[in-house]
Amino acid sequence: MSFPIPSPYQYDDSFCVGNAEINEQHKKLFELINALDANRTCGTTLKTLLDYVVMHFKTEEDLFAKHAWSESAAHKEIHDKFVQDALGLTSVGDAEMQFIRQWLVDHIMGSDMKYKGVI
Repeated sequence: MSFPIPSPYQYDDSFCVGNAEINEQHKKLFELINALDANRTCGTTLKTLLDYVVMHFKTEEDLFAKHAWSESAAHKEIHDKFVQDALGLTSVGDAEMQFIRQWLVDHIMGSDMKYKGVI
């Protein structure tokens, strides 16, 4: 299921998952994606985004374990698939930016909202 991509591409309260730490990390992901869009040819910008994504996923997964969330294994599989796909990027064009933007929105709205009120 696809959710609308906000314009401008930024975090707003509709993305709130009920956990302040995760909300702040989601805000930062929007900022890093915008930074990548502004500087698509800089490998450092892409690496910064991917490093942050990995850290963010670990934070979520640690919270899943702490709260014994029953859907954690399936959610981690989604994380792992994104990291695998993202690490395969060798260049960033319009299609890649569209994929990254849409993936974050769909993931928060479609997957992360499932743990709202749990972690």
